Amino acid sequence: MTSERPRKKKPEELDRTQLKEIAMSPEDWEEFAHGVQLFNSGKFWNSHEAWEQVWIRHREDERLFFQGIIQLAAAYHQLVAKKSYRGLLNNFDKAYEKLEVFQPEYLGVNVTPLLKCIEQGKKEAERLGQEGMDSFNFNLIPKLQFHKHLNPDLLVEARSIVNSEQFIEGLRLFNQGYYWEAHEVWEEVWRNEDDEAKTFAQAFVQVAAANNFVKSSKLTSAKYLFEKALQKFYEFQNVKCGIEVHALTHDIESALAGVQTANGDPSHLKHMLVTTINLQKNNQGTSE
Repeated sequence: MTSERPRKKKPEELDRTQLKEIAMSPEDWEEFAHGVQLFNSGKFWNSHEAWEQVWIRHREDERLFFQGIIQLAAAYHQLVAKKSYRGLLNNFDKAYEKLEVFQPEYLGVNVTPLLKCIEQGKKEAERLGQEGMDSFNFNLIPKLQFHKHLNPDLLVEARSIVNSEQFIEGLRLFNQGYYWEAHEVWEEVWRNEDDEAKTFAQAFVQVAAANNFVKSSKLTSAKYLFEKALQKFYEFQNVKCGIEVHALTHDIESALAGVQTANGDPSHLKHMLVTTINLQKNNQGTSE
């Protein structure tokens, strides 16, 4: 006979000073990261389902975090698929009270920005009312900023990538404004990698291609690739490899914001480009 699942604690019953990170299995991490990818692709119900598979395997009080992001996904599903004012607000409230416990960050997810997006989304919905849900500003839907727990092998592989002659040649071309040529060189680096290192290398390929699309005034394609690269770099922000990934994500966010506010007008080109990627010298040391 299986034991009963322990009673779910309410957010106010959790001692925030005693919160621990849930012990995640490789399977848990895989499904959790897949849920993040689905959420950031706008497949909110699918992300809800992926995260629920992780939630049901855990009994810790901290599994409340999974409920919070599941309900956040449900909120945006209510908005996008059903245009439900009440469903959106109800799930916003449920998600907020749970996620607020886990700020600023939990399981590699930046929680504080999500709370701000919920607040902004509520104001937007309340301003529009049920009759105006078709006019909801979808730019208020966040991308989850998520970085995986570091794989020691990835750290070595990332350092090997950025110190390779081929990568450095691509970097030289990129920083001189030859974005398509940099894209071509980095694509060869990407082809020679596997697993997480391949994803890391691909993010550079996508930034270079996005810049090239900006120069070609193809802003829709640029936006798509900046978003793809940003999702990948969020996962690698703690990788100390000689490239300041956190600073790079900020630069991509700024370029993406420029593209989104350009409304198809390429006249403000410099505000829509990631102009420089810096490689620090002597980056072979071990991480802390």
